[in-house]
Amino acid sequence: MLFFHIGATPIYILDEAKNAECAREMLQNHQWIIPTFNGELRTDKPPLHYFFMALSYKTFGYTPFAARFFSAIMGLLTLCITYWYARKFIKPFEAFCATVVLVASTHFIFEFRLSVPDPYLIFFITLGLFSAYRWIEENKTSQLYLSAIALALACLAKGPVALALPGLILFIWVAWTKQWKRISWLHLLGAFLLFLLIALPWYIAVDKATNGAWTKGFFIENNLNRFSDSQEGHGGFFGLTLLFFIIGLLPYIVYSGGIIKRRKAIFSEPLLKFSGMVVLVFIVFFSFSSTRLPNYAMPCYPFAAVILGKYIAGLVQGDWTGKKYPYFILILFSICIPIAGYYALMQEQDVKFMAPVAFILLIVPLLLFIYLIFRKNLFFKKQLLIIFWSFCLFNVIGIAYLYPAIYRQNPVASTIQQVKNADHIFGYQIFNSGYRFYLDKNIPKTFYTDTLKEWLNRPGNSIVITREEYLPDLMSLPLKEIARHRDIFELPTTVILKKVNNEKY
Repeated sequence: MLFFHIGATPIYILDEAKNAECAREMLQNHQWIIPTFNGELRTDKPPLHYFFMALSYKTFGYTPFAARFFSAIMGLLTLCITYWYARKFIKPFEAFCATVVLVASTHFIFEFRLSVPDPYLIFFITLGLFSAYRWIEENKTSQLYLSAIALALACLAKGPVALALPGLILFIWVAWTKQWKRISWLHLLGAFLLFLLIALPWYIAVDKATNGAWTKGFFIENNLNRFSDSQEGHGGFFGLTLLFFIIGLLPYIVYSGGIIKRRKAIFSEPLLKFSGMVVLVFIVFFSFSSTRLPNYAMPCYPFAAVILGKYIAGLVQGDWTGKKYPYFILILFSICIPIAGYYALMQEQDVKFMAPVAFILLIVPLLLFIYLIFRKNLFFKKQLLIIFWSFCLFNVIGIAYLYPAIYRQNPVASTIQQVKNADHIFGYQIFNSGYRFYLDKNIPKTFYTDTLKEWLNRPGNSIVITREEYLPDLMSLPLKEIARHRDIFELPTTVILKKVNNEKY
């Protein structure tokens, strides 16, 4: 599920393109301190995922597969440690069911197939929290130091949130369970020093190398401003984070009603209480953030899966009886997906011809419905199995076939050959980041028409990449539009212009 056709989808999504290209530039320039994109300082993220991607590029070459390879590895490791730690505190079959919940989740599989920092953040936060929990509960000092290493690497993946939220969770847990006496403050100090030894040197080095520019850009613009103001149009109502969480853990989240009903039995075990606290802190924190994205709450998915796994194992083993309505909700939801997909594709001019292929996904509700007909009693063991295999099939069809087929029609793929044939390629204001990944050189970019006019005087073929809203600025320049494509499932429209006195065209 994690590796199948992982390189089939082109590098096109904004975050994927910028992260994948930044890693390549650091490798090509032998520059491991200052991250750059298109030759310019990139302050969006710390460098851990760049290092992993660079290693992958050295092994596999500059390909989408290489950019995503270690993300999938992080997904596999997240599944392994979720099972390994959970089975130490709950029954092995309950731990196994927790991993089943994650593997069936389309959002979990999707995220760990992207060349972005989140897979690294999720894995190291999961490891950091599980190992810290084991340190507290079993007084294993080695687990404390393992937690310090994991959270330090998480901070190198995404920044201070990787320490702030786990630190808050652990503080609340110790205070709530009144386990202060079990904590060795000397070892805690040693673990904190180990954390600083791993996480701090790069932050100091990049601050010095960029005269504070990276530090200001990252901590102020990409952290504080993202929390206080919605960025890049990613706002929304207060409950949006909770909605993302619910959708992200489909299909088995439909059984959450049974968990609420049997909450006393389920949350009687310490690990389940701790897992519930992790979920609660992440959802509440990011609900107050002005910028809301589906991946923000994902570090709590393994812990939510532990809770769901406990309940699902109880259903399978007959420890308690469940209701039939979650199965019917799932059928209805799985019918709505292809219908919604059809209408979404119909709104995209470049891929509307592919809209009917969305109905391939109707095979999922069909399988669920067939089981309903032949298994009227809805035995939960068989029911949960058919749900698992149906959504695995859904993920294979969607992520390994439909999604790549649709995104191969993106503006970059449609115009890259025209762009490559030009002697000079320029960017005006903003251009799709995917172009840079598929070119072997930086794209000079300007915000001023006078500068662009001067560049166009250079001999040879010239191409300008921009967006539709900036076309009025360029009316006075000797340019002719040769392509216009709306970015798939996004608001911007990419426009390609050529110099009119270019005889080659």
